[in-house]
Amino acid sequence: MSALDCTWFSVNNGWHCAKIEGRTEETLYVSTPVALADGKPLDFYLIKRSNTFIFTDDGLTIFALQNYGVDIDSRRHLKGLEAVTDRMGFKIAENGAIEALIPEDQVAWWMGRVLRMFCGIADWQAERFDQHDEDFSLAEEVERLLKIKAPNRKLVNNPRVKLKGVDYSFDFLWGEIYVDAISPTAQSVSARLRKAILATQDNDDVGLLFILDDRFDRDRADRELPVLGQVAETVRLSDFAQHYTVLQD
Repeated sequence: MSALDCTWFSVNNGWHCAKIEGRTEETLYVSTPVALADGKPLDFYLIKRSNTFIFTDDGLTIFALQNYGVDIDSRRHLKGLEAVTDRMGFKIAENGAIEALIPEDQVAWWMGRVLRMFCGIADWQAERFDQHDEDFSLAEEVERLLKIKAPNRKLVNNPRVKLKGVDYSFDFLWGEIYVDAISPTAQSVSARLRKAILATQDNDDVGLLFILDDRFDRDRADRELPVLGQVAETVRLSDFAQHYTVLQD
């Protein structure tokens, strides 16, 4: 794509493209087939500058996530989002824009990376924020308890693991154990169930621990506990706080 036009996007299902007139640099506004949980498509600008295309979403993605209830000012949330963008070659600028420089002969290849990045962001949103503030307070509480239970054990936020060729993230890597803090909703449980099945298929020795939130709905947590317990060690948050013990590192 040496010239900047919508031809490439018009022949690919789900993409929508419009050329923006009146700018000093040729610019396309592109809407992708990927949408957030509220149905908002993820969009970006493609700007022609010499023999390079500039990709920027102009902060639209972070703005949409904030409208959905994600506290991007939280370092933990931003770090999780950066893990998704960085692995596809994109960076989050100081102004919140997701950006990349694309050689003019690699646009089609990079559009594949754009799709995978936006799909990763949509999955990240769905997995973590269907309960909004409750999910964030849950993660904070679990992190606090992990530090208390084993103060000398290394704790890593938002580690990523490749399972069957696909990158997945966990909330924490606690020593050698991958930990997820989970709200007892069907969407959250299903996402963790798939991930646990893939993890145990790839490596029977992988350590998994699911901590299920029972602060607001003990009955629902009790219903989901045996579902997750089939594939990984699963414990209620209250039981983890009161009864869970670890060997000293």
